[in-house]
Formats: sequence, structure tokens, C-alpha cells
Amino acid sequence: MSQLAKRHTLSLRQQWRVFDKQNSSPKAYLDLCGRMIQVGEFLLAHDVAKEGLEKHKNDWSLSQKAAHALCKAGSPMMATKILEELVTSGVRDVETQSLLASAYKDLCEYSINPENKSHYAELAIFRYKEAFVAQLEEAESGVDNLDSQYYPCINVAFMHFVSHNIRKAHKYANFAREICRTLRERGDASYWVLATEAEASLLLGEIDEAVLTYTGAVNLEEAKPSHIASTRKQALQISSLYTDSSIRDKIAAAFPVLGIVACSGHVIDNSGANRRFPPEAEKIAKQRIEESLERIGANCGYSSAACGTDILFLETMIERGGETHIFLPFAKDEFIETSVRRAGGDWVTRLENVLDHATSVHYVTHEGYYGDDSLFSFCNQVMIGFAAMRGRGLDEDPQLLVFWDGKPGSVGGTGELVDSWKSVFNEPVIIDANEVLTDLPGLKAARVVDASLESEMYHDGFGDDLKPSRSVKTMIFADVAGFSEITEDLTSQFVGAFHGGVAQMIDKLPNQPSFVNTWGDSFFAVFEDLESALKLVLGMRDYFTDGKWSEWLPNGNMDVRISMHAGPAYEEFDPILKRRNFFGSHVNQAARIEPIVFPGSVFVSETVAALISFGYEEYDFEYAGNIDLAKKYGTYPVYILQRKGYSDKLIS
Repeated sequence: MSQLAKRHTLSLRQQWRVFDKQNSSPKAYLDLCGRMIQVGEFLLAHDVAKEGLEKHKNDWSLSQKAAHALCKAGSPMMATKILEELVTSGVRDVETQSLLASAYKDLCEYSINPENKSHYAELAIFRYKEAFVAQLEEAESGVDNLDSQYYPCINVAFMHFVSHNIRKAHKYANFAREICRTLRERGDASYWVLATEAEASLLLGEIDEAVLTYTGAVNLEEAKPSHIASTRKQALQISSLYTDSSIRDKIAAAFPVLGIVACSGHVIDNSGANRRFPPEAEKIAKQRIEESLERIGANCGYSSAACGTDILFLETMIERGGETHIFLPFAKDEFIETSVRRAGGDWVTRLENVLDHATSVHYVTHEGYYGDDSLFSFCNQVMIGFAAMRGRGLDEDPQLLVFWDGKPGSVGGTGELVDSWKSVFNEPVIIDANEVLTDLPGLKAARVVDASLESEMYHDGFGDDLKPSRSVKTMIFADVAGFSEITEDLTSQFVGAFHGGVAQMIDKLPNQPSFVNTWGDSFFAVFEDLESALKLVLGMRDYFTDGKWSEWLPNGNMDVRISMHAGPAYEEFDPILKRRNFFGSHVNQAARIEPIVFPGSVFVSETVAALISFGYEEYDFEYAGNIDLAKKYGTYPVYILQRKGYSDKLIS
């Protein structure tokens, strides 16, 4: 039985949908948030805690949970802001101190600047020691609290180890192990006690003992996926610092992984089409999918929902008790016509069933297809980006499973996805569609058709009467904070500096924007490629944040608010501007993000965060929350963009 069968992730999401946000107590929020953290739903857990704080503003336990969830989601900088405010307000219990130390520890790990790395290491050690000393003082006063001592103690040992202070690392590791062994002698052999004892042995170089104890910990009934992921991450960090590379392999073998898998493959053939996936091959394909998922140990699946491979994969994941995250390229009704009903039979009913059982359903756009094949490619990119984001939170590389004949195929097809995947991650797990065909008794030889002439995902002709010029674009909006403070006589000079500086950045981009417009202190740009847009927004942010503006403002400081979103946009002739312009709901969404941006920051949509997760190694992001956009546009997840390794963050 899979771990996911026990986790009830879907049930937790349903509980949150019907949760009485207005009348629930802080404890009710904390309980739901805690259960979500245990199963790895870190971003949702943060939103629950944040919503609880809206109703119970002074409940520091909810602030702790919000910060804990952010740390787990890979957003330590945001977590430190919450925790530092708590400590400043006088909340200095072992939990708060340890969480803050943990956030600093993550910042130390992620930072590529040596000065920042050293600084965060010192802060982490200081906070862990503060928590540990507080517990020792309580013990001296007669309070027996060994169960609170081992956590800060082992982390002090860890930080000294990664800082290459082996003597102090061994000192604290021995202390932590003795605490854990004393607790076990008393009958407390809980997950964290065993995991900490194992880590102490690993720090002391006793590898076989560490493997044995880690194995015992992860096999406990109480071991939660998020607990295991956290323990595994730290164990692999430690083992990677040993010169003997076999140590890391031994340690890695002691841990199970969640089993994150994305899937794509051929749809069921149309009548008379090239024989890649005839209906009579469904049973064999389903068996091969089941066998592949069992080998992978899959418990968390990402896929679209076309007839054929997608739906078979989703059905199998549901049978395994796993999570299913479904991605549709456009409106459901049109998706049914392009990608589901074409196969006849009961495929539409089966689609409705997998949608009903899905952990989440994401739309690239809620609008129609309109013959825009690029939406299939974009849907694939977003889907694998979400899988990569989930792997990031659990420190796990996802797998790709495909049912494929090995041919390039069409836009948005499996061949295109395989090429993208191999360029970033690992080799995909391929179920050879040709072999499945050979296993079918009495099937006639496949008719040779040029695969490039046949769409893999959609039915030819649907929507051909609607031909608006629409394609996937990246949109940027920017507004200069503090512009209103500039005196009238200096306005023209400032606008010249603003526009001139941005113009120079644009000239240096690898690809020029498709469209640019300005009005006063505001800026709008549309790009074909994400890379150029990312370079520009961070360049603009630095230009204003790091520049000296004393010529225009008394304090010399000026920040810019920048938003960024990607999606299908309409390109039409603008009779007012007398040139092409861009319109549509996704342009509006990008515009509605900009007013809520922190000055000096770049906020990006979840779509952009997903795209960055797959193949854009120079960039990173932190979760800001599920936030109400401007002008009552709705509530959406947003992220703060930054460069990889916190290389753009200065130590305060």
C-alpha cells in the first residue's frame, strides 16, 4: 500500500474548501495547517496559516506555522521575515529560535556568495545555540525536557560540520546522540529521535550505524513524507561532504522518495489514422503503465487528460491511491472536443471521473482553443514545471513516463516533451508503442504516415472558423514607486533617465520585445521568450533599487514594482496607437499583479514560477502567498523572483 493512500491529500484540500474561515479557532487552523505540512502540501499550509492570522492577528503559533511551511516550500527568506518579527516581539521559545535557525541554515545552503554563506551559517549556529542553551537552563532548574534538547543540539553539530569545524561538530553530535539514546531507553523511539540519532552517527563517521538507524526511522508508521524528505535532504548534504562517494549512495538507499512522475503519450487513434495507439491496444498499454509506475514507486502524478495515455495514467494513479494533478490547455468543453470525444466509447465519462478524483486541476487558459496549437506545448511546459516545483519542495527529481513510438510528432506532442525533459532532467521512462502493437494478435501492419502531418493532441478542423491572432507571450508591467514625490520641474529629467536606462537594457537583450509601451512612470512589454523577459525585469529592479536618485528625491531611494505573467495573448492592430498591440485576460492578469508588488521586488505568477522551475537555472523564486490581485481580479498564488543562490541579496 502506498504512502499516499494513507495521506488523504485530496481530503485535506476538500476540508479547506469547506473550512469555516470566519468562526474557526486558532487551534482549528493550526491542526489543518499541521496536517498539510505532514503530507507535503507546504504552499497550501502557508495559505491556511496566513488566513488564520487574518482572523487571529496575535496568535504567534500561526506565525510559526506559516514560517515553517515557507521553509519547507523552499522560501527561507520570506520565513526569516516572519520569524525575526516574532523574536523581536519577545517570542523566543525553542520552536521559534529553531525555526529561525533552520531558515538561516537554508539560506546558507542556497547562497553562492561566500560572504553571505558564512554570515547565514553564523546566524544559524547562534540561533540553534540560543535554543539549546535555553533548554539546558530549564533542565538545570529541574525541568526534564530532553525531548526538546536534541533538535537544536544536532543542528549545531550539522552547521559546524558544513563549516568544516569537525571538532565542535563531533562534540555536539555526541551530545545529541546520548540524549536520543537516553530517550529510547525510556521507551521513546519516535521518528525524530531515531532520525536524530542516525544523523549524529553520520556526523561521527559511523556510516553503517547511521544507515541502520535511518532505515528504522523511515519504516515507522508515524514517518510522514515531509519528515522523510527533510531528513533525507540533510543526510545527503552531510554524506556529500565526505570524500568517499560511496557514502552518499549508501545513505540515499536508506530513504524512500515520494515518487513524483509526469506523464504524456499518444492519444487513441482516429479511424483510418496512422496506427500508433489503436483502441484494441488499450488493455496492454494500461498493463505497461501499471508495471512502470510500480517500478518507479509513483505516488504523485502530473498529466493532461486526453483520451489514451493521459487518462489511463490518471486512472492508474487513482487506483494506486496517489495524487493526480491535471493540466488542461484551454476550456474544458473545447478540450473534450479536441482531445477526448474523438476516440468515441466512454472516454468523456472517464475524463469526468478522473477530474472528479483529481487532487488539483489547472487550466493554462480558461478560454477556447481557436486552433492555437501552441497551447498544447505551453500546457506541457507548465505541467512539467509544476512537477519540478513539487520535487524542489521535497528535494526529489521527478520522473517522466511516456507511451511513445519514438517519432518526433507534432507541436505539443510527446516527442517535443521528451526532448525538453532530457535537456533538463533524467532519461524518461519509455513504454515503446511499437512493441505494444507487435503484441496485439492479428493487427494489420501499421500504415506509414508522416508523423509531422498528424496532430497528437487535437482534432483537425475544430475552431478553424475563428482565426484571431493569438499566441503564448510573457507580459511585464512596471511602475516606479515614489514617482509622485518628484517635483514638477524635475519630471521630464526623471522620465528621461527612467526611459533611457530601460532602453539601454532592452538593447542588450538576446531577443527584443514584441511590444513596448510607456506612460509616465509606467512600463508595459511583451516578449516571445521568457529568458529575455527575466533578464529585463531583474535588470530594471536593480537599476532602481541600487541606483542613486538624490538628484530627484531627498532620500536618494527609488524602487520599482514589477509584475510578470505568461499565457496566450491576442495581437491586434490598435487604431489609437496605429500599431499592433496585445490584449486579453492574461495581459489583464499581469497588470493586476503589479499594484500588489512589494516596492523593489518582482512578483511573478505561478505559471512563470513553474516555467522557471524547468530549465532556467540562473533564476529562483520564493512563495509570497495566495494573494488578492488588484481591482477585484481574484486570488492567485504569486512568487517573488530572484537570481539563483541569493546572489542579488545583500546582508543587512
